[in-house]
Amino acid sequence: IKNKRIPGKYMSVILEALMHYPELHETRIDFKLTYSGKIPYGTKPSLWTLFKPVKRRKYIITLLEDATGPMEMALFKNMSRTAQLGVIGHELNHVIQFKSRTTKQLLKLLLSYTIPYFKKRIERNADIATIEHGLGRELYVHAVYIRCIPGYTEERKDINKYYLKPQEILRMLKEGVGKFSESPESA
Repeated sequence: IKNKRIPGKYMSVILEALMHYPELHETRIDFKLTYSGKIPYGTKPSLWTLFKPVKRRKYIITLLEDATGPMEMALFKNMSRTAQLGVIGHELNHVIQFKSRTTKQLLKLLLSYTIPYFKKRIERNADIATIEHGLGRELYVHAVYIRCIPGYTEERKDINKYYLKPQEILRMLKEGVGKFSESPESA
């Protein structure tokens, strides 16, 4: 597994997801377990490599291992393998969004994430790309699962605001993704 650091306990599911992303074969990605955080999973460029050439950058996908309340059930370790594949697919699409940009463009994209309009476009485009990479069913299973956790969408109001809803994913799977693709982030 070239340029990847993967926790042993999630090795097989992450490798299966990575098979859908041949364009990330050379990309440096660290899958990191963390024990504190506000969200159960996320992706960011490594600050230490942010100003390096694109080919030398590293990206970090964090998986929260401990939480209380509704977020506990949304942890990666508490989901089915199918939902886990949907999560990893979505996060790998953020790596693609990041690696396609110069340092200046990437900084602009990261700053634009604080603006709701752009955050919605970034997240929905990552969802759409997950479907395009062949993990739409898995994304759907995840989308349904997290919305069935009692109190989760009340705690994370951004879920229904920024990400594709299960019925949107189903429609894209049925009718084809191209009809629904949004333009690339202009951030």
